[in-house]
Amino acid sequence: MSISRRVKAKASIARSIFKSLVSSLAPVRLIGLTGGVFNFVGGLGGITVPLVVGYLAQDYGFAPSLIYISVVAPLGALSYLLLVGDVKRVG
Repeated sequence: MSISRRVKAKASIARSIFKSLVSSLAPVRLIGLTGGVFNFVGGLGGITVPLVVGYLAQDYGFAPSLIYISVVAPLGALSYLLLVGDVKRVG
């Protein structure tokens, strides 16, 4: 199995964990809406990151692109760890 397939598999596992967390925390009557918002925000990241990385790689080389990814990824993880408090269903 190639490295990229392993990374994709691990990312899929993490995403399904977060999706189940979203559906278990949302109010029962708003599970669909919260799931849609979660997927929308994830889709925005899936659109903007390749655009930014492509722009940086085209104009400045791959080093700034790798620096960008190495800064954004830990910031996302830290924001999740620091901003998400006690996990309880709303409503």
